[in-house]
Amino acid sequence: MATIRRAKMMKRLSWQDMSPSSPKIRLTRRIVQLEGEKISAEILRQAKTICNEYIEAKLERDGFTSRSLSPNSPTEATSRKNSEVSHRIQEIGELLELGYPELYMNISSQLNVSFSNENAVHEAFNNVSSEILSDGVNWPRIVAVYAFCGALVCECYKEGRNSFVLNMGNWMYEFAALHFVEWIKLQGGWEDVLLAFPKVATSRGYPLVITEASRWCNYLLVQLKIWCEIGFAFLRHFKAYLRKVPIGLRKPSN
Repeated sequence: MATIRRAKMMKRLSWQDMSPSSPKIRLTRRIVQLEGEKISAEILRQAKTICNEYIEAKLERDGFTSRSLSPNSPTEATSRKNSEVSHRIQEIGELLELGYPELYMNISSQLNVSFSNENAVHEAFNNVSSEILSDGVNWPRIVAVYAFCGALVCECYKEGRNSFVLNMGNWMYEFAALHFVEWIKLQGGWEDVLLAFPKVATSRGYPLVITEASRWCNYLLVQLKIWCEIGFAFLRHFKAYLRKVPIGLRKPSN
């Protein structure tokens, strides 16, 4: 006897979602536009790949295991440069986390927001990342967005809510389309981050001066100043975001 299966319910878009002025429609149009431009489409693809690779590296550092979020690496010569960019962002992000660990721990408590579902996590990612770039876009702030993204994923993993962040790469793809793809395009692509942050040899995240000691010392002093400015700015963004969080998303007080 054949088994009758209940038809899968599909979520219908509300009339607000279908309005030409709705955020979802504007985002869709923006992505379609960018994907039609070869350079912009490549920058967006890299934004997602870098995000997935950053998350995998962060989870590994924090002792978690996860399925690979990134597709198999291409064999083209350009992939080596892309991989170098990804690793450089991971290095700088790790140094940022080590310099200001309090900013990347207990995010839910700092924001006073309960990560009770995927939408709450997605909203926290979008709002805090937007605050980070609210004063303009530059490489340190873009790295700070990736560092926040990694910390957010790890917190969800610690709470057993890793299913909430499986789409983080797609969220970054959308966020990049709205906020920094054009800026990166003006810099000549993701490879410009290699010039903004010359290579730092690391051991457990701590910078080591191997050669040309004086040049490296000067470089590290300059970068330390940048990282300090990012850290304090990031703390201000957290506080600013707290004031904007809708009451309905806040954790109930005990």
